[in-house]
Amino acid sequence: MVIDYLNQFDILIIGAGPAGTSTAISFKKLNPDLEVAIVDKSIFPRDKSCGDAIGPGVVHALKRVGIEDILDNQPPVISTSLSGTGEIEIRNYIPKVNNKEDSIVYVIPRKELDYKLLIKAINLGVKDFTGYRFDGMEKSSEGWLVQISNNEDSISINSKLLVGADGANSRVRKSLGVASNYDKDKAIAIRAYVDSPNFVEHFNERSLFFEINLSAEKGYAWAFPSKDELVNIGIGVPLDLFKQNDMDINLLLDIFVKKLESKGIVVRDIRDEKSYVLPLASSSTIISHDQAALVGDSASMVNPMSGEGIFYGMEAGYILAKNTYDKFETKDLLNEGLNLFEREFNNRFRKHFLSCSLARRVLEIPFMTRRLLNIAKYNKATIDFVIELLFDEAHLKIKDAFLLGVKFIMPINLLKIGSKNTSSS
Repeated sequence: MVIDYLNQFDILIIGAGPAGTSTAISFKKLNPDLEVAIVDKSIFPRDKSCGDAIGPGVVHALKRVGIEDILDNQPPVISTSLSGTGEIEIRNYIPKVNNKEDSIVYVIPRKELDYKLLIKAINLGVKDFTGYRFDGMEKSSEGWLVQISNNEDSISINSKLLVGADGANSRVRKSLGVASNYDKDKAIAIRAYVDSPNFVEHFNERSLFFEINLSAEKGYAWAFPSKDELVNIGIGVPLDLFKQNDMDINLLLDIFVKKLESKGIVVRDIRDEKSYVLPLASSSTIISHDQAALVGDSASMVNPMSGEGIFYGMEAGYILAKNTYDKFETKDLLNEGLNLFEREFNNRFRKHFLSCSLARRVLEIPFMTRRLLNIAKYNKATIDFVIELLFDEAHLKIKDAFLLGVKFIMPINLLKIGSKNTSSS
């Protein structure tokens, strides 16, 4: 086994998912002279368990760094269909979200999306160490000395800044002494791909289908149309409930498939089933450290309501780069930038994550789910807000909470008067 000591890098990123590659791209766009390297144990393209949906926030992030061409030839999704207790189904177009120019969603398999993002990073001059395992790290005079290896080589890399973007089971996070989330702040999900020749026809357009509290108590399921007849399906539940009730995640997926078929949706060739754990942002995580930072799933940047994490990981990468790209002269200046990164990210998303955590708890109660969907059936603002919680960064204001509370106690017949109806069935 050959040991190779490399020259100093400014930034070393562990993990080549969207959070890691977005971090690398952002640094190179802001300062092309920075030496950036990225490490991942996988050889790309590789599969990754996920719902595959990317919303207006991700589209905005791609445009900000000029790489939106990775969306070329991808069919857009323009609406949502939300189903819950009582068999109520609400259909609604994706609303215009704040500070984002595009109110559309794409469903792109992570095998394709992550590879395209990695190629963009490499083309900008990011050093590629995919296929290498992260073996360990220790503090050095320059920052961090990191060991990586594959079946042939063991390499030591010095870096002024180390970024952990290595997912839900982050070894960088563990090495920094940051504890894993408790089970109450995790979810477990399973994803599969199916072919459905009539999915789009069933909804009359390309629509994201969500189901709450039906196939799994206190859980939610999804079916998202991708290219041609390909549909990403899955189901997730809180991890603590999953363990307490000794659930079978594969059985829950089977139940959801039967629900889809009962609606007349054709489901063929169920394949690539993969389960995974989601560390939810309902748990506060320290994301800035001495010459190190955490982004994406490794930092629990996962929407507690939807399980979506791509947007937050990509935004974190940009915010990190923006606050540190010109501060590599000294350790103190770099750490000052890292503190600014954590403060900006938390100021921007704290209220959103808190609102999503609250919404998650509310929707775990079947009566509340049924009531909310009844309200949304006759009040477009309510369903728009729910969708923005799922796909953007909306948060519940005191006025919003008061008005929603009034709607919860108001007779449904009164909501019908003067309301602008959403499409429902």
